[in-house]
Amino acid sequence: MTTLSRRDFLKLGAFSLLGASFARFAPPASAPREQPVLYQGSLRYARVALTYDDCNLVTQLQKLEKIYDQYPDMRITFFPVGEALLNNEQKDPGIWRRFYQRGYEFGYHTFPFEHINPQVLPAAKVIEDYDLWLDALREVLKTEPVIRFARPPFGNASPSFLAMCAVYGLTPTLWSTGWGGPVKDVVQYTVPKLRNGDIVLMHIRIEDVETTALALPQVQARGIEPVTMSRLYLDLLKEQNQSPGCNPPAAIESKTTCIE
Repeated sequence: MTTLSRRDFLKLGAFSLLGASFARFAPPASAPREQPVLYQGSLRYARVALTYDDCNLVTQLQKLEKIYDQYPDMRITFFPVGEALLNNEQKDPGIWRRFYQRGYEFGYHTFPFEHINPQVLPAAKVIEDYDLWLDALREVLKTEPVIRFARPPFGNASPSFLAMCAVYGLTPTLWSTGWGGPVKDVVQYTVPKLRNGDIVLMHIRIEDVETTALALPQVQARGIEPVTMSRLYLDLLKEQNQSPGCNPPAAIESKTTCIE
């Protein structure tokens, strides 16, 4: 009798999900449940998610760390590529653990430095890439992190990417606004338009780090709280179910209802 490894089992599950999506019938109840793509949190709560992709430049990460030293109650989410996790750990040992110990969150954003468009990859290959990325994150954090969110390269939530998210129970995540580009323009025109529930896309590069330093005082003055993606997602669940509160870990893990 042939024995299937865990990875083989996940691959078969992903292929089954893809086949069901292309066929004109509903997948069986046992198939992984695909999550809708998340673009925006709740408008009801004065909270936003500041997210940083790629994270290749350790010098800019170090600058970002010093900026957030001034805002100890704020929380952010990183979507780093796997090789940046490993390389920056070599250049500044412990840098990722320092962020993690602050309560910052990590989400998947591919393993290699160069983005590979998931549109051209089969689901099994995207699953293998996630495995590599997760191994890198475990190595630098020295712990088993909880991963709830995944952002596709180029914002392309392809069928293969969505299949991978379904297999691992991840929420595919995009953004509602971006703070990239000329610092002066972003701070003058884009930052003031920040809304409750916004998911803000940035990268770890000079312009975005400078924008962060100038934008945070504005955000704080408006009484808007930067939180992790998990906190923003919980707010959305609460709004959708008209509940004043619930147990955050259970609600986020179930990704279904949040009713007291």
